[in-house]
Parts: sequence; C-alpha cells; structure tokens
Amino acid sequence: MTDQQLQDQLKYYKERAPEYDDWWYRRGTFNQGDEANQIWFDEISTIKDAFKAEHFHGDFLELAAGTGTWSSLFLKEALILTIVDGSEEMLSHNPVVSEPNVRTIIADLFSWSPDQLYDSVAFTFWISHLPRERLASFFTMVSRCLKPGGKMFFIDDREVAGTRESHVVGTSGQTMVRKLNNGDHATIVKNFFGDKEIEQIAASVGIELHVHCTPKYFQYGIGSKTV
Repeated sequence: MTDQQLQDQLKYYKERAPEYDDWWYRRGTFNQGDEANQIWFDEISTIKDAFKAEHFHGDFLELAAGTGTWSSLFLKEALILTIVDGSEEMLSHNPVVSEPNVRTIIADLFSWSPDQLYDSVAFTFWISHLPRERLASFFTMVSRCLKPGGKMFFIDDREVAGTRESHVVGTSGQTMVRKLNNGDHATIVKNFFGDKEIEQIAASVGIELHVHCTPKYFQYGIGSKTV
C-alpha cells in the first residue's frame, strides 16, 4: 500500500464525517430491520460490559477517535483522555472534544509518535484500515504508548459484517471500494486479521492480548503491557 493510497483513505473519512454515525446507529441504508439491528446493539453491549469489567483508568489515549462512538465511554474511565485522529472533520462530530479533561490531537497515525506514557490505550475500527505490512509497526507504537502494566482495548468488525454493508461496492486484495451518500466512490484499506495473528504480533512487542469475537459482527481484544 502506498502513501498516496493512505492519504486517499484519510480524504474519504474527511468526506464521510457527516454521515459516519449512520453506520454505527443503523440508520438509513444501514438499517437492516429490527431483529438484525438488535443483534448489533446487543453485541456492542456485551463488548462494553467486557471493557468496563477491566477497570481501565488514568491517563487514557484513544487512537483514531473519529466521531466519538466510544469516546464518551472512555472518558468515564479516564483522568485525562487524549484523542488522536487525522481528520478534523471527524473530530468535529465527537461529543467529548469540548470537555475540560480531554486533549485533542489532529495527526496522521501513520507518522504520529506519543509524547508521554499512558495507563490505557484504545482504538476502535482502526486496525482493519492498516496495511498488513504496517500492523506490526502499529503495535510497536501502541507498546511505546503504554506504561508497564498499562491496559489496551480494541474493537473492529468481522469480515462477515464488514463486507456486506450497504456502502461496500467491492473488494480486492487489501482494498475495499465504498460509496458515499452523494454517490462518489473511494478506495480504502480494509484487512481482516485473525485473532491469533493479532495476539502474536502484540506479544512480540510486550503486550499480552486476548482477542475474542462476538457471534456475528465484531472482533475485540483486551490486554496489558507486560514488559
């Protein structure tokens, strides 16, 4: 994957910012009916319960925070929440950016480096947008963000869910073509990494990570830095 392709992906999310939450809340073309929608929301609740049971705390870093579908939950666990995203347009829809204990950083995560250590790090619906050749370097950066014993969390979509959404036009290799509400098409990075693959890469940089899947829609992981 080239740097230009990654910039095209960022441009897509800048343009998608006003409509992004329709996907999360199952609105408009993403509404799959009451039964399917309820499964979606029930699985999200299961993951939120698993996250809350781990008692994340302290200086909390959220990478690729976007419109904040998880930021409000993270803020409840944080002393200070730092959110990082490459799109100012996405962050303009994030409800926590105006909170006094939130620090906002607009930066390209493919080149950003942390300026401090954190007790907790989370990223949601992000690693599936990493090129395969950059997954290891991303987890190296996450490890550098964490204090010894610090905790990490992630959630992403499973392949069966991520390839059947209404805005997906097609897939090829590491890429997916999506359409916006205005009819424009864009090519983004979309990879679905195996549970063990993610656990092994995390372990190689000192993070003991346990990855799980909900029955239909989501993959998520909870872990901590061991060294």
